[in-house]
Amino acid sequence: MLAFYPRFIRTFDDLPGHISLLIHAWNGCNMRCYGCHNYDELIAKKPNGHLTSRQVIDRLDGCNEMFDAVLFSGGEFLMNDVGDIEPFLRQVRRIFKGKIIVFTNGTFPRKLQHILALDLADGIHIDMKLPFHCLDPEGDREVFEAIIGMMPTKRLCQDILESVETVIRHNSRVSQVRTVRYPLLSDEYFDRISEYVNGLKTKYSSQIPYRINPFHPTQESVQGSR
Repeated sequence: MLAFYPRFIRTFDDLPGHISLLIHAWNGCNMRCYGCHNYDELIAKKPNGHLTSRQVIDRLDGCNEMFDAVLFSGGEFLMNDVGDIEPFLRQVRRIFKGKIIVFTNGTFPRKLQHILALDLADGIHIDMKLPFHCLDPEGDREVFEAIIGMMPTKRLCQDILESVETVIRHNSRVSQVRTVRYPLLSDEYFDRISEYVNGLKTKYSSQIPYRINPFHPTQESVQGSR
């Protein structure tokens, strides 16, 4: 069953040129990324006082004059069962006339492809946190664990790369591929990610923007670096 954080956030930055409503799914995350700003409030806590999908739809109904985009984040929104995600996004599409954007870490390529094939999302904001195409899950285990906080596998890397390629090939003007400039990583990591993403953009003649976002430390990440 879908559960959502009860506080919605108005944002002008996440989707440039749009007044967006950011809604967080309260279903956890399969990563614990270094410096995650949502971990304490949205991932570690149990969803007491959460909103149901019906309550979210009721809140969205009538928002067309206030917002021209709705953004579904997490946690990891696509951790939910696709049997719950699909009817929920269909209802959002029915009552909301603006853009529907899904944020994802890319670990669920089948679900991502499913919602795009059904036109249930106008765009995807996907994180490519590491150069997964040239890292070895065994030899580079410490890098994976330091940045995404989970045990790496070849399947994990393949899934994320497939999701990134799916988003670039889809070529929506409201999609993004994003990387956080983690201070633990040297410039070489970001150069390799940029080369990979730009190579796919050339392959598919895609205009998807690639953004390297600044790292904003949390108290936990500052203490951990001491």
